[in-house]
Amino acid sequence: MRYIDSNSRDAADALGSWLEQHVLNKELAALRWQAGFFGGEILDYFAPSIASLRTSGGPLRVLIGSNNGVTRSKDITQLLQLAGPPRADRSIGVVSFTGGLYHPKTVHITRMDGSAAAYVGSANLTKNGITSLNIEAGILLDSRDGDDVGCLADIAAAVDWWFAAKREGMTVVQGTQEVDALITAGVLDRPLPPPSPPTDAKMKSRHGTRLKPLVKVPAPAPPEAAAPAPLSAPVAEWTKKLSASDAQRKKAGNQRGSISLVRAGYNIDAQKYFRRNFFAGEPWVKGTTSTGVPRETATIQFATTVLGIDLGTVPLMVSYAPNREADQNNYTSLLHIEGISDEFRDRNLTDKWLQLTKDASGRFGLAITNTDPRT
Repeated sequence: MRYIDSNSRDAADALGSWLEQHVLNKELAALRWQAGFFGGEILDYFAPSIASLRTSGGPLRVLIGSNNGVTRSKDITQLLQLAGPPRADRSIGVVSFTGGLYHPKTVHITRMDGSAAAYVGSANLTKNGITSLNIEAGILLDSRDGDDVGCLADIAAAVDWWFAAKREGMTVVQGTQEVDALITAGVLDRPLPPPSPPTDAKMKSRHGTRLKPLVKVPAPAPPEAAAPAPLSAPVAEWTKKLSASDAQRKKAGNQRGSISLVRAGYNIDAQKYFRRNFFAGEPWVKGTTSTGVPRETATIQFATTVLGIDLGTVPLMVSYAPNREADQNNYTSLLHIEGISDEFRDRNLTDKWLQLTKDASGRFGLAITNTDPRT
């Protein structure tokens, strides 16, 4: 258990630092949060984990206060789009009361290994709250550090309680129909109240009268000029279950930084297939390995998704070295993962499934999935 207080003006005491360490770009088994105030600008902290939950079907349960009706419908819509189509464990609720505020602020995560962690404190899920432009305080708990698993379970259960039955003041939001109804009812998009009078210049903390953010909200990916057309039905595909070596998780020795392209149960001559068939039409460049033996390489543009997260088009190198066979039926081709190495570093992809596809127009796709995509 750790107490954080951004009055220290230390970035480590900002909620954003905890989110960056434990949520951003992580594959989670479950995600829950509740916040009195919410802004869509903070969703980049959660986008990758929410996308992975869409694929795995893991619980996503979110409660958002719309106190005095000031929560913006566009922020709720942005969250709905990120969360994907309605499903059994996708629960999003908007809470609003006429006689008081909905004011809890908690974030609870369950990791793939079953461990849990949580933030409980004063910071709302807004840009000012997460970056500690405000003075915020809270408690961090983590079962990996020996913190009380019962207490962590209570934090998760407090969110789940709202969705176990119909609750007065809370609306379950599935899509635009509920959003429009909340706007009509005055629960969303009310004008902001006038700002408070400026603080007396003599009333200063040790930091002065103006605070600065301690961390930065992750920047969204820059928009592309035009999204490429989706891949058509594949005319060729190859699928492999990733070994620990492929996933860069060998227990000893250096990680290879590549995935071996092998037979993997297909009726192919794997020593020649990838160079002469699957990637035959690509511009191959002749060269040598670090030991001086002949090698050819091609840079392939892959439409790439990793556990449901669309990474766009990623250039990845494929190499071919006939000497690798050594008359022992070994692999001769490697897929080098430099362009997606962060995905392998941030999560354990051992026993996940890699699928390479080529469509009729000659475009390539790469997908890493939790289950065999052929089933």
